[in-house]
Amino acid sequence: MYLSRFVISPALLAQLIVCQLVIIVATSQALASQEGWPEADEVGKGRTIVLGFDGMDPKLAQLWMDSGALPNFKRLAERGSFQPLPTTNPAQSPVAWASFATGSNPGAHGLFDFLRRNPQTYEPEYALASTEDGRQLELFGLRIPLTGGSIVNRREGQPFWGAAEAAGFRASVLRVPVTYPPDDISRMLSGMGVPDLLGTQGTFTIYSTRDLEGENARTVKVLPENGRVETDFEGPAHPLKQGAEALTVPLSIEARGPSGVHITLDGTELALATGDWSDWIPLRFSVGWVVGIRAMVRLHLVSAFPNLQLYVSPINLDPRDPVSAISSPPGYAKELAERIGLYHTIGMPEETWSLNEGMISDGAYLDMVRTVLAEREKMLFDALEQNESDLVVVVFVQTDRVSHMFFRGIDSEHPLFNATGTAARGAIEWIYRESDRILGETMDRLTPDDRLIVLSDHGFSSFRRSVHLNRWLVEQGFMTLKAGQPQSDSLFTNVDWTRTRAYAIGLNGIYLNLADRERLGVVRADQAKSLKDDLSAKLRDFVDPETGASVVANVYLSEDIYQGSEAYDAPDLVIGYSEGYRASWQTALGGVPTPLLQDNDRKWSGDHCIDPVKVPGVLFTSFVPDAKVNSIADLPSLIQHSFSSSGKMADVARH
Repeated sequence: MYLSRFVISPALLAQLIVCQLVIIVATSQALASQEGWPEADEVGKGRTIVLGFDGMDPKLAQLWMDSGALPNFKRLAERGSFQPLPTTNPAQSPVAWASFATGSNPGAHGLFDFLRRNPQTYEPEYALASTEDGRQLELFGLRIPLTGGSIVNRREGQPFWGAAEAAGFRASVLRVPVTYPPDDISRMLSGMGVPDLLGTQGTFTIYSTRDLEGENARTVKVLPENGRVETDFEGPAHPLKQGAEALTVPLSIEARGPSGVHITLDGTELALATGDWSDWIPLRFSVGWVVGIRAMVRLHLVSAFPNLQLYVSPINLDPRDPVSAISSPPGYAKELAERIGLYHTIGMPEETWSLNEGMISDGAYLDMVRTVLAEREKMLFDALEQNESDLVVVVFVQTDRVSHMFFRGIDSEHPLFNATGTAARGAIEWIYRESDRILGETMDRLTPDDRLIVLSDHGFSSFRRSVHLNRWLVEQGFMTLKAGQPQSDSLFTNVDWTRTRAYAIGLNGIYLNLADRERLGVVRADQAKSLKDDLSAKLRDFVDPETGASVVANVYLSEDIYQGSEAYDAPDLVIGYSEGYRASWQTALGGVPTPLLQDNDRKWSGDHCIDPVKVPGVLFTSFVPDAKVNSIADLPSLIQHSFSSSGKMADVARH
């Protein structure tokens, strides 16, 4: 899940553009001790290779291993080990991957959701990164940077690849979530967290001859003349001029027969037929005579004239000249592009909202996934072929994205099951088979001394019903709306904070409106425990009036599940929803719509933000661990042990 409108500070983005800053940001804690890591010159040959398949579910993996659809996973399980892997609480990707990286509890690494709340404004903020603006001079309508700003990864703690490098090992870490800005190691390409050129987490654009609306899209209505459209494509705000219009490049679209168009975008000409995707189109947004901002997009023709609908991808940073560092060393992104070709740089490239809002088809979305998957494959095999690293870590997130968008195809009880076509019903098995193929090709490249670890951050469940948790808080008397207001938009616009004791933000959290913590807090410290007990009891009794099912499987108190210096920022209660239920999109953003529960009629039909015991991930190894791995936070220890173990590793390579 992502919310594309959460942005990097525009002022900072401008500084990045003008200064072409190279930002390699270390975590705020000192370098963690590499105690337990052997010195690199004391161990034998061989590499440890870690493959992540985000969202791979152990039940589905076992089902398709048994059916013969996943022969390589089955072979790895039989010759090494396989177990469900307990995830974090909550079972959200940034939380779990941060625990994977640091080996710590969320209370220590500080990530509890995609979103966090600002206790002074009650507004949601992007949890993965924060910005610290530099000083700038405003003169004659220009904003002139004096000192560079920075983007800071909010994940606290030293990741295991930093400890490995401190012990003398070389690491290549590619597209692991929550790695932006990149860490200063031998090779890193940042993953989840890298913004598009607008500073968002993925804003696409639709040009159409019809009136369209999209929650996460820029929709532009165009009026053709003689079968031709002349318009502009908008890029970022002008980095120097205060309040200036956005930078643009020219775009023309001309009819070519009943099912095609000819497009010229910033000087690149191409023909597209209905259903086609373009290759990467380079863009240069001119700031002045000399300075230009390089970026790139892909186009997809949904329909031709007279009912034109042209999709333009989020504006990706050009890896050959990114406006902010997305790799370590900074030149690695360019070197990689020269070897494997251009690739998506945005942190979450499988842009889901275009499908969720019906702007593109199931088939077009799967074509997008195929492209990103092929890019990620090339990155993995390039790292193995270069053979520069003792530790290689690569995460494939496509299993997660396809499961989110196509669970409706395997759950006969989902509201959209009957409206889902045959190809879409096979999409999740397809991406698991593709993962198996990549695993097999990886095993072909292993040497007898290599060790292989394969994992996922969580599993999956169906998302059938949306829970408007803030509406529940209103109905139960924990939240009060302003007089005469039956509902509230996002950002709690109509909430009366002087009479509100609790509120929900994000996908699993409830916060108390505490005095001396929240700006308008009314709950005294001596009232907090009884309030949490009351909330917990009533949440456990929350029953869906239409189905009679329990909506909430478990309620967790922050102090019971989080330990560490960052636990103060956690939600006071963490909701473990029952299977089939999930917090609504409105809840995540502080909305209070009228209904309490609604059928989920969006194509985002699968999820994992439920009780974490229901959605463990997977763990496969080419060797037998000394003990059962009890948590995804144990992976750094397992990886460390793989370098020093004297036990014989299983031979999973095909020789």
